[in-house]
Amino acid sequence: MSTCSFQAGGASFENASARTDPRRAWRRRIEPCLWLAPLMVLLVLVILLPTAVVLWLSFQTTQYFKPVSFAGFANYAAVLGSGNFRQLTSNSLIYVFGSLALVLPSGLVIAVLLKAAGRLGAILRPLLLVPWTLSMAVVGSLWLFLLNPSFGPASYLMREFGISLGLMLGDPRFALALLIVTTAWWSIPYAMVMSTAALQGIPRELYEAVAIDGGGAITQFRHVTLPQVMPTLASIGLTLAILYLTLITLIIVLTGGGPLGATSTWSFEVFRSSFQDINVAPAAVLSIVVLCANLVLGLVYQRISRRPR
Repeated sequence: MSTCSFQAGGASFENASARTDPRRAWRRRIEPCLWLAPLMVLLVLVILLPTAVVLWLSFQTTQYFKPVSFAGFANYAAVLGSGNFRQLTSNSLIYVFGSLALVLPSGLVIAVLLKAAGRLGAILRPLLLVPWTLSMAVVGSLWLFLLNPSFGPASYLMREFGISLGLMLGDPRFALALLIVTTAWWSIPYAMVMSTAALQGIPRELYEAVAIDGGGAITQFRHVTLPQVMPTLASIGLTLAILYLTLITLIIVLTGGGPLGATSTWSFEVFRSSFQDINVAPAAVLSIVVLCANLVLGLVYQRISRRPR
């Protein structure tokens, strides 16, 4: 008892001395800032400064990356009002939502099946993770071989079943759909793993209650599994949407934005324009568009992640 009193008295004495000593009080206030200083410098150099430069370039007329004259909002009016921007927007939205439409239900269904499979599911789960561990360049090269119209296994099987997709990735009618399929194959394992984690957090008592009321597997999935994993699915969807909006490696390897711009998205056009066009201001405008879209998705993700489950 006396020891506790002594410690409490010592602590109060130290606090009082800190309040009376301005140098010690200033040191306590400045110490957290010193710890955070390297992170803040990195944040400014890697994120804020490049963003400010891109925003500044979007209001200029440039010769490569050298500003020539101030253009104001003329760049935004020219880019946002062009037919090319409408096609890029259509391609980007179809690519993002088409990929999510395949990835989210597939990842959830595979997670449910693996959970029901028990020990066999535990063995298969690491094998199904392989596509997600591959780089996008490797994934693109693999699917280039599979979808080759001359000797690819996929095109051969389609011909055997009487299905003809022409040049496949070289056909404007099918290129974007095949790009979506490739992207979904690569990212389904991520949705599977996250869905598996959500399934493991569902109380068993909920399934038992539905079973007592006479509900079968479909009823359990509809009234227990799906409502419980919906917040996780929303988080997965927003995370992947942000990833898809900025994804260019897979597009470069598979189609190069073609044929006839059928697979060119906002981010890919930024990449192409930055290296091929003399005036990079339109690419800067598109970069700001991608940034705004990602900020909106990030804010939605933040609200969902803070919502009580």
